[in-house]
Amino acid sequence: MEVYFICNNLFENNLSYINRQDIEIKKMTRPLSIEGESIAKNIAVLDELSNVDSIYSSMYASSLSSAKYLANRLDKVTIVYEDLNDCKVGNLGSKSLKMVKFMQNHDFSIKLNGGESLEEVGDRMENIIDKILSVQDNKVAIYTHKRAMLGFLIKYASTGYNLDDDLIVEYNDKVVYNETDKDADIVKVTYDRQGNILDMDVIDI
Repeated sequence: MEVYFICNNLFENNLSYINRQDIEIKKMTRPLSIEGESIAKNIAVLDELSNVDSIYSSMYASSLSSAKYLANRLDKVTIVYEDLNDCKVGNLGSKSLKMVKFMQNHDFSIKLNGGESLEEVGDRMENIIDKILSVQDNKVAIYTHKRAMLGFLIKYASTGYNLDDDLIVEYNDKVVYNETDKDADIVKVTYDRQGNILDMDVIDI
């Protein structure tokens, strides 16, 4: 069984919020940029995804907008699960998102008040992936988010840091995650029929 974790990282930045809003609401409702829509279309026509049996997505506008192109191409519904949502930030206080990200990348148990640690989001993702695996489809596309995917990957892959102290995740001596800003991230995780991970690979767009 093959599970494709798909993260479209190109969001609309030209937004001005008149009223102060919760950061989680902003993240959930933030649309893709024009470039993000284009990347979503490119992902949808990848040969790797031609025989996908099921399509899943988080509740975020960006994920749903990305998934719609593959769903349209394959004439399938998109199954939406809240548990595929991004890692909850919590109350930033005087901290910046960049600072919190750095802290969490070096201690997977750290979380802010009202937020999630990478360990917690990894547990959440593991539970929903187990549920998806129980359907026994051969090939599944999951539209989720980079931090949520990271939480899942660190449960099964080895972690380390490069010379710039950025987090690196490896499986079978292959880098499957790094902090490089990319338009999109796709990681294929291959399972046996008992739900054990056999391999992980990065899929180029």
